[in-house]
Amino acid sequence: MTHFSDHQLQMLTSAEGKTLKKVMIYFWVNRLNPNAQIDLIDNVELVFTDDSSLVITCNDESTGIDILSNYNFEDEKNHLKQEFGGKIQMIPIDASATKMWVDVINTTIEAFELSREDEQFLNDALIINFGTEKRSIGISPNDGLIIDYWEDL
Repeated sequence: MTHFSDHQLQMLTSAEGKTLKKVMIYFWVNRLNPNAQIDLIDNVELVFTDDSSLVITCNDESTGIDILSNYNFEDEKNHLKQEFGGKIQMIPIDASATKMWVDVINTTIEAFELSREDEQFLNDALIINFGTEKRSIGISPNDGLIIDYWEDL
């Protein structure tokens, strides 16, 4: 099991108390095999009202979540185009008006809730606590990021 780095934890902590303005979802689309196209969520970008953002993504091994503060979609798109000749693409979608996110737009993030192992925080999933609403983001080795509603039992 892998853990969040101190720097990643600092980025999450610095986003607490910020108000969500927009959510961008970046789909990774693999068309190498025309009979078995693969679409998965590679990145979730939380854009705040102060125009800062936080990107939640899969790590390189797809074994945990990474937190980025400086994701450049255009660079990634160009890199994939050069490397795979258009067979693998990154497609951005503004998900702010979708059922999953519409109720938390213009809402403040109260906390990011993480699971622990001893003194370290696991990077297998996180819960974004908006007070009255929560969203979970987990990871699947075959399906990328998994976003869902979260309710405390």
